Amino acid sequence: MREYLLNGVKKIGLEYTDKKIDNLIKYFDYLVEYNKHTNLTAIRDLQDAMEKHFLDSLLLEKLLLEKKCKKAIDIGTGAGFPGMVLAIFNPDIQFVLMDSVGKKTTFLQLVKEMLSLDNVTVVNSRAEDYINEENRETFDIGLCRGVNKLNVILEYMIPFIKVNGVFLAQKMVGTEEEDQSENALKILGSKIVTVHRYELPNYRDERLVVEVLKESSTDKKYPRRAGVALKKPL
Repeated sequence: MREYLLNGVKKIGLEYTDKKIDNLIKYFDYLVEYNKHTNLTAIRDLQDAMEKHFLDSLLLEKLLLEKKCKKAIDIGTGAGFPGMVLAIFNPDIQFVLMDSVGKKTTFLQLVKEMLSLDNVTVVNSRAEDYINEENRETFDIGLCRGVNKLNVILEYMIPFIKVNGVFLAQKMVGTEEEDQSENALKILGSKIVTVHRYELPNYRDERLVVEVLKESSTDKKYPRRAGVALKKPL
């Protein structure tokens, strides 16, 4: 799969080193083996997994560099997408990879140790429980791939992001979730500045990245207690 990954990275137009590619392959191989006994993510075909998880995550790389990110948080990271992939590609950026499912964060901790990733912190928690005075509004960029509707994930994510920081939300084409999020954006002091459209390097599948700019500080009552955002979206 190394050549397949390398070909995809080149098609996206990214600079790379042998170490970054080697580490991504080690992560990929470990995920495939681990997934045989612990279900972390759907892997029916190795090429599909490389394309739709690893290369899909790398579609964010240019935006990450453009924003001069120093600290990022990935909420609902699952098996590490996009956060772990981007952390391997960006050793100078600090990443918090958060998920509430223990088997997933256990796996990510093993990957962190296997690859000696000093720039990764793995957190087994809900966003509503993890946020505090020390980490509120401290991240340059928020990441999330396809977890809940946009008006829900905004409430989890925006309180973590600095004023003038951005949330890069990876969403499916055709959901029109941006139109349903106006109230949440207003309450949380944010706005959608653009919707980036990409195609996977080897497939014709289109991907959306909704770029949300945080314009002002978020009221400390957000996020509300666990479960409320999902039941009663802003």
